[in-house]
Amino acid sequence: MRRTPPRFVLIVPSLLIFVAAILGLAGCADAPSKGGKGCQSRADCTAIQVCFEGACIAPRCEDGGACPPGTSCQVNQCLPTGDATVNPTTCTADTDCPGGRCVDGACFENACTEGEEQPCHTDCGDGTAKCRGGVFRCSVRAAVQEVCGDGVDNDCNGQIDENCGGCAEGDERDCNTECGRGVERCAGGQWRGCTASRVRPEICGNKIDEDCNGQIDDGCQGCTEGDLRPCQTDCGQGTETCTQGEWGGCDAPNPAPETCDNLDNDCDGTIDNNVVRNCQNTCGAGNQTCTAGAWGDCTAPATCPCEAGATDEQICGQCGTRSRTCADGMWSDWGDCQEGTAGACTPGATTQERCERCGTHIHTCEASCEWGPFQECAGQGACQPGETDAQACPGGCGTHTRTCGDDCTWGDFGPCDLGGGALGCAAGDVQDEPCGALCGKRTRTCTEQCTWGAFSACQGEGECAPGGEQVQPCEVDGTQSRTCDATCHWGDVGACAFEPQCSPGDSDSHDCGLCGTESRTCKDNQRWGDWSGCASEGDCSPGDSEDRVCGTDVGLCQTGAQARTCGADCRWSDFDACSGDIAPSPEICGNNVDEDCDGTLVRRPDGWEPNDSCGACTVLQGTDPNVRLNATSDYFDDRSDFYCFDADDGFSVPGFQEHIRVQLRNVPAGMDLDLFLYRDQAACNRQDVLDSSTSNGTSDEDIDWTEGLNHDDSGRYVLEVRRYGEANCDREYTLTINGLN
Repeated sequence: MRRTPPRFVLIVPSLLIFVAAILGLAGCADAPSKGGKGCQSRADCTAIQVCFEGACIAPRCEDGGACPPGTSCQVNQCLPTGDATVNPTTCTADTDCPGGRCVDGACFENACTEGEEQPCHTDCGDGTAKCRGGVFRCSVRAAVQEVCGDGVDNDCNGQIDENCGGCAEGDERDCNTECGRGVERCAGGQWRGCTASRVRPEICGNKIDEDCNGQIDDGCQGCTEGDLRPCQTDCGQGTETCTQGEWGGCDAPNPAPETCDNLDNDCDGTIDNNVVRNCQNTCGAGNQTCTAGAWGDCTAPATCPCEAGATDEQICGQCGTRSRTCADGMWSDWGDCQEGTAGACTPGATTQERCERCGTHIHTCEASCEWGPFQECAGQGACQPGETDAQACPGGCGTHTRTCGDDCTWGDFGPCDLGGGALGCAAGDVQDEPCGALCGKRTRTCTEQCTWGAFSACQGEGECAPGGEQVQPCEVDGTQSRTCDATCHWGDVGACAFEPQCSPGDSDSHDCGLCGTESRTCKDNQRWGDWSGCASEGDCSPGDSEDRVCGTDVGLCQTGAQARTCGADCRWSDFDACSGDIAPSPEICGNNVDEDCDGTLVRRPDGWEPNDSCGACTVLQGTDPNVRLNATSDYFDDRSDFYCFDADDGFSVPGFQEHIRVQLRNVPAGMDLDLFLYRDQAACNRQDVLDSSTSNGTSDEDIDWTEGLNHDDSGRYVLEVRRYGEANCDREYTLTINGLN
């Protein structure tokens, strides 16, 4: 990926919990600084981290935006792509990852449900993150490297086109965008017009990587034929249709490179911005800038000495040329512009070509009517066609190789090569093969050195070649014959040709093939008809065996194997019991493990749910209640329970103020529960704590808050019970709340 890492941190309640969890902190008394110290800004962290409350952490990709380069969204965290310790499952397409998606050859679970939305924030503003392709994508762009001359604060630092001045007219230099390298030119003392493409919303079905994240048409799979959904480009909103399981055909206009045509081709709100091209004549070089669809004057020198009869030429119009001649040592006026004579292509046109490892890259026709440089390759495979890869064989018996196919994916490994042309094998394996011409067979066995021993002598040869016929004279007259059967043995001698072989209508049969039978019928001329061909054969040869995978690898379970054998009737037996598998077990609520292997995690809400946020707190009945209740953490991600109650400020004088008292007892083993009291729901949303109790481990927690004097303390208070450590839906904690008394 070539995208500049987004410079933002998304702060939502789930991220606060995540930060505490990854730092291994539980129930610390200094909750506002649980992240510790170590950074002041993202510049103090690695390229795949963000700075949060003084600590460098992996960002939460569920909260909007894409992950930084070299990372992907894995279990809602931006972690290094392909990290086998996170998810070792390999894949080539999303269909290889049930319920998830394939990223750079590894399966990762979806962070969200298609179409789901939530708020998001970048350095460039607030927006809405919408789920597409299993990942939240923020509607507000992230800060990127400044692009000169576009009049936009690309890096969102409050400055437009900084470091873009101080250049000589006509100079060129390399430039970069999120999509690759290009060239920008100096016009009017300012660098302008980087030719590299810019990030745009992904357009499904065109096999181009518009958002420059290294994946072509990502987020376009997994739909039902004929479905419709909203889509957008930088040019507006539209609708796309599902065809053959993939989204495609958004009918919104698509952005194109800006050309000199008095149109806003790239849909950035400005017409013909950053459109500059080189121009030159015999007197020198310069450039031209486009304004409102027309090229300005060429800044190259207009006059210089010349020889009579000399001709000069200069670019004009869109892709044309104009000429002039020298007379009396002076250049004449320029002639009319001859359009279409100077260009190799039409500005704004694009072509796409195949590059290494089955990838594709595009280049675009620039304002000068010449093809620009190719962009970086996208959608590349794992290898080059014809490339080979060698590895040690299991058990150390030689090496085996695999070859890259035309689709740029690796094929299967071949047999083990022990050198000198010898192929390896597993000690004790037995191999047999036909020998001789008459149904013989010989065998060999793999030695302890993983090499094949010598073949045995050919055994079991018959008398003849199957299908062969032998004719001999009868005792009196005529001939009789016999035929060699499939076991290389002669069949019975037939009747003499001039003697009746059978009675018309008689039938005859014998065994053949896999427990089948073959028959023939006596014809009217008292001769046997042809054999019918083997019929009613079975499925297998007696003694054959095969196995198959059984069980499931969903959740905690693992697959095993079961086998079956071929009986004397050439029919397969039933598969035997599954062995070597891990079967489902009763689900344990709250431990984030799928023990019953149904693909879901059990959730057992207690009688106070739903109460997982400030706005969804459980309201306790009565004013200034005195209640005692038992509750649980009802699933693994139930990090907080919220309760709220109304208080009435009675009479109070110094020394006799009213109190709010809260006690937390019976904290289950392995859990750490802390208490936080808020003045109202708004304070709860801001995490503006009125009082708290944050002892470590399973210690009791107590809050005794005393009201102030000379102001009204009536209103609705919110109490948060925040969990650190493990959860178990079956173990209750006891909470006692005494209102303002």
